[in-house]
Amino acid sequence: MHLRKIMNHLIFWVLFLLLWSVHDLNYHGNVLENIENNAVTFILYALFVYLNLYILVPKFLLKKQITSYVLLLVLGIVAMTFISSYYISYYFEYVKLSTPTAKFFISTPGRIAISTEIILSLCLSMTLFLIDEWYKKDGSLKIIEQKQIETELNLLTNKVSPEVLFNSLHNIFNVLGKNLTSGKKILLQFSELLNQQLLEEQKSIKDHIFIKCDGMIVKIMINEILFINTAKDYIQIHTDTTKHLTLVSLKQIEKELPKEKFIRIHRYYLVGINHIKKMEGNLIYIGSHKIKISRNFRNEVYKSVIGNKLVERI
Repeated sequence: MHLRKIMNHLIFWVLFLLLWSVHDLNYHGNVLENIENNAVTFILYALFVYLNLYILVPKFLLKKQITSYVLLLVLGIVAMTFISSYYISYYFEYVKLSTPTAKFFISTPGRIAISTEIILSLCLSMTLFLIDEWYKKDGSLKIIEQKQIETELNLLTNKVSPEVLFNSLHNIFNVLGKNLTSGKKILLQFSELLNQQLLEEQKSIKDHIFIKCDGMIVKIMINEILFINTAKDYIQIHTDTTKHLTLVSLKQIEKELPKEKFIRIHRYYLVGINHIKKMEGNLIYIGSHKIKISRNFRNEVYKSVIGNKLVERI
């Protein structure tokens, strides 16, 4: 990848040098000598082009500091014009032994010609740079859209895991540049999906809760809870061996328990589905306890507890 980038830059400067040398045939008929002269004089132009592309553009232009970028670019063009004029004048006077040409480049018309060449170099290089960035961004967004579609399909088929989401985020971040706003929005969406998935998994794997009871903090295993009922401002948590009284609402404790393991059968009762022994009419049997099912919850309870698991003679 780096070698290809270097080759692209070399091709750009070779073509630029050839085109400018052909242009100089209007003033000097020897194209090879024009190439030699321009190769020396374009060294400073190239340095300024790369200063613009790799320092000024990312630090100011891409960060939308337009005023600072334009000001620094103008100052850079002026400074580079004067530096180049003395550099080129020295080259023609002491290397090429052409005093008239040397004097031309430190004159006002010569400096205008130099500044024109610098501006043209900047414009051409910026055009190619922005085209290249556009292609990169377009390719990146296509990859992101594909990955988003794949991830959404996985979510719809319940085959996604936090590891898959994390890897997707990591890969997308590597593909994206830091200045792709649309990419950052998509990353944020993926991050929110990941957080939701992790929270759901944490709830599903939670196997115990802690409550305050009789001045102590008591640990209760979720799978051991038979049922929970209200007692005025308190709730009672029943297990096979114990009963705990704590100052918590039934609605609050219901949020802390896995929905697939507990079901509300009454305004005042929450029962553990795995501990249900039998159901008869509006009664439900758990251990040695017999609890009445509220009329409002009856259909929902039968559907959730029994579902399609009832074995009957056909």
